[in-house]
Formats: sequence, structure tokens, C-alpha cells
Amino acid sequence: MANDDISNFKETKSDRPSDIGLLQAVCENASGALFVLDEKQRCIYMNTAAVELTGYRLEELQGRPLHDFIHHTHPDGSHYPIEDCPIDRAFPESCRQRGHDVFIHRDGHFYDVAYTASPLERDSVVVGTVVEVRDISAELAAHRALEEETRTLETLNRTGSMLAGTLDLEEIVQAVTDAATELSGAQFGAFFYNTVKEGEAMHLYTLSGAPREAFSAFPQPRHTAIFGPTFVGGTAIRLDDVRSDPRYGLNVPFNGLPSGHLPVTSYLAVPVISRTGEIHGALIFGHAEQGIFSKRSERIVTSIAAQASIAIDNANLFTAAQRQIAERERSEAHQKLLAQELNHRVKNMLATVRSIATQTFRGEATDAARNVFEGRLLALSKSHSLIMEKNWRDVSLESVVSTGLLPFLGEIAMSGRVLLEGEAIQLTPKLALALGMGIHELATNAVKYGAMKNDVGKIEIRWRDIGDDTLCITWVEKEGPAVVPPSSKGFGTLLLERGLAHELDGAVKIVHDPAGLICEIRMPLPEMTV
Repeated sequence: MANDDISNFKETKSDRPSDIGLLQAVCENASGALFVLDEKQRCIYMNTAAVELTGYRLEELQGRPLHDFIHHTHPDGSHYPIEDCPIDRAFPESCRQRGHDVFIHRDGHFYDVAYTASPLERDSVVVGTVVEVRDISAELAAHRALEEETRTLETLNRTGSMLAGTLDLEEIVQAVTDAATELSGAQFGAFFYNTVKEGEAMHLYTLSGAPREAFSAFPQPRHTAIFGPTFVGGTAIRLDDVRSDPRYGLNVPFNGLPSGHLPVTSYLAVPVISRTGEIHGALIFGHAEQGIFSKRSERIVTSIAAQASIAIDNANLFTAAQRQIAERERSEAHQKLLAQELNHRVKNMLATVRSIATQTFRGEATDAARNVFEGRLLALSKSHSLIMEKNWRDVSLESVVSTGLLPFLGEIAMSGRVLLEGEAIQLTPKLALALGMGIHELATNAVKYGAMKNDVGKIEIRWRDIGDDTLCITWVEKEGPAVVPPSSKGFGTLLLERGLAHELDGAVKIVHDPAGLICEIRMPLPEMTV
């Protein structure tokens, strides 16, 4: 620094060498870069920190406008007019100005600075400027990195929330592709399903950053040397220049990118692998410039791919469940239709049997015999209808007994003369039909000879588990006419003791107690109990 130059800006009239030396010492020991400009904004002094900041020595800048060295171009290469220079605009203003700017170093690189431009005055006239400059490139880079990281986390959280809240496969894959394309810095991204067609192929599912027509003119890609490691081996591939990779261009007919294909220089492929190890497909990204995808880009896309795999697994499970439900509903509807048709045919058959029996018995059987026969057919029909109402599934024991009693007792069952008591037991259709016929026989006998023949008789029907997986059903008649044991067993008794016992795989015992008929039915306890 020329002592005469800096002394010209002193506001005191002292020319003592000690003052000048003190001022120079202060400038040299300042933590930031200092420039002193004259009234024409020419550099007349710069401290050591300014030399380190700009890369220029004082001898190179002295007596020349500072703007010509640090502001001759913008970072984008365009011209930087002097009138746009905020430091130059600080003169001839008489107030201090602060701001941010971009300097260009002697080696050509740009860097961000914070500056303070303070006017130098003599006799209230601005005769120069002192500029203090600090390099803030690292601070801004850290701030931009923090903003980028915040944006990345927000995108990942938003994508994760969306993936957790939907089971729509198309929405899942599109959201994943969009997010990964944005965060990786790719020009375009695509998700390819790992499907097999005529040997090997990948099915394009969704695109981001390019219209679907961009791929419409080309056949589906195959498991080539470039694609194979990702789609078959489940390996992520990141290339700064795919064209320089030895695996590039090995496959016919294109031997590289086909004409008209989207430009791809930087290449990134990350597999999407299910929890079972199956490779669903891959996220593929491209950019026309080299070296776009970093290790960070790969980590981010790999994280998104992991979220995508879970969401795709869940969507596939949901789709499979919906398909099973639909198939089951179709099957149940078909079974219901068949059951209805079977019920219709059985009723027609029973009606036919009744008609044939009527014609057969005409003139050869009493009305009582015909009524007994028709009653048995009716009981069979009623039990069958009850089962059909349940779509040929299990029915409750209580409903079987009630249905069997209703044709004979009518409102009697509601008048307190009949007691039904027992735990909830479910019977298979086979057991329900057999027990329905047995109840019919007992009710018929009660109306003709037993407790229901008078106006005060009662019937108590109870059932319970007596242990050893055995169900016991008791029929007890009370307050009816005195019971007289028959001289021989009729068809009804044989039907109960032999036929019913056989169908229930159990035992039936009938006791003609004078106080009232007692029938005890024992059978294996049905497996389904509610």
C-alpha cells in the first residue's frame, strides 16, 4: 500500500508516521477482506485477506476499477453492467450500504459474498469508499443443503403418508415415480414391472417427466446387459455416462439407444423388491448430462423403493383378497341358485309322491292312514324348507323342534302348554331332517293319544350336554290322558327307535309312563355350538 494514498483519506490533519502505520496494521489484521477505492472507484488498497479472497495482488488492481475484475460476468456467463454493481452504486452516496453479491475469482470460479460499503469523506465531500467483504459461499451452501434436505424429508414424508393411506396400485407407482424423479434430479423417470412375455420383458407402468408417447414407438425393454443386473439380480446401477459402460450397446437390434429415444447419459436404476424377495420391477432414471446422480441420489431412491415395495405388496394382497371375496360371492350365489333349484325339485318330488300315494291309496286305505302319510311328507317338506332358508347350512335345534311342532299344535306352542329349554345347539342339515321327522311323530302321537288330546296337557322338551360329548333330548308329556302301553310297536315307534336312532348315530328310548309319554334321545354332541 502507498502511504501517501491512504493518508489522503485521513480525516485528521496529522501526517505522523505512527498514525499511518497504525491504520495499516489495523487493516492488515482485519478478519475480513478490505478494499479502499478512490473517487473513481479505482482500487488503491487491499489487505492480505482481500488478496486471498480474490486471487489478485494489489499491483494487479491498483489504479483500476474493482468492478472490472470481480464483476465482468454473471455466473451464467452473461455481461454484468457496471450500473448493476451494488458496490459501485455505494459511491457517491454518503451512507453505508450492506448487501450480498457474487464475485468472480481470478481462477474463474464464482463465490458468494456479504459486503459493507462505507463512504470516505473530506470536508463533508465523499472522496472514496472502503469496502469490507466476507466470503459466505460455505454458509449459503450449508443453507441450501439444509433447505434441500428439508425438501427431501418433506417429500419423503408426504410420499410415505400417501403410500400408507392408499391401496390403489396405479396411485402408488405414480407417486413413487414422481417423488423419486424429483429428488434424484432426473429429467425423467419410469417404473417398469418385471413381467415375462415370450421369454423376457419388462412392462412399462408409469412415467414422470416425459409423456407416455415417448416410449410408445419402442418395444418393451428386455433383460439386457444394462437392465439385467437390476431386474434379475436386484442390484442398483448408477452410471455417470451410460455410453461409456462396457455393457452398453451389446444387444441387437438397437445396440444402444434407438433413434428418437429420450436422451440418456446419466443413468440410475434401483430395484423394487417385495418382502418375499420377488423383484416387482425397477425405478429407472435418466438425464442428458453426465454425472447427475450421486450416492445421495441413489440412497434416496433406494429408500423410496423400499417404501414402494411395501405399498405394492399391500396393494397386491388387497387386490388378491378382493378377488377372492368376489370369487367367493360368485360361488355362494351359484350355490344359492343350485340350492333353490334343488329345493324346488325336492318340493315337486314330494308333491309327486303325494299325488301318487293318493292315487294308490284310493279305495285301499282309510282317511286316517292317508292323513298320517301326508303328515309325514309335510314334516319332511317343512324341515327341508327350514334348511333351505339357511342356505343348506347348520340350523338351530330349537328352530327344528319349533318347526316340527307348529303344524300340529298351532298357537298351542305360544300358550304356555309347550316348554322348550336348552343351550344353543347347531345341527347339520342331515341331523335337522332326521330330528324333524322324529318331532313330527311324537307330536302326532301327542295330539291323537297324549298330552295334547285334552285342553290342559303339557309337553316339556329339554336338551343338554350330559358329558362324554353326548347330547340328551327329552320329551315329557304331563297332565294328559292316562297312558296305556300298546300291545305292539307301531310304525311310528319303529321309526323313532330304529330309523331316528340310526340317522342320529345315537339311541332312542320310549317309556309309556301312565302319567305321560317319555322319549329320551341321545346322540353325539354336534361339533358346531354357539
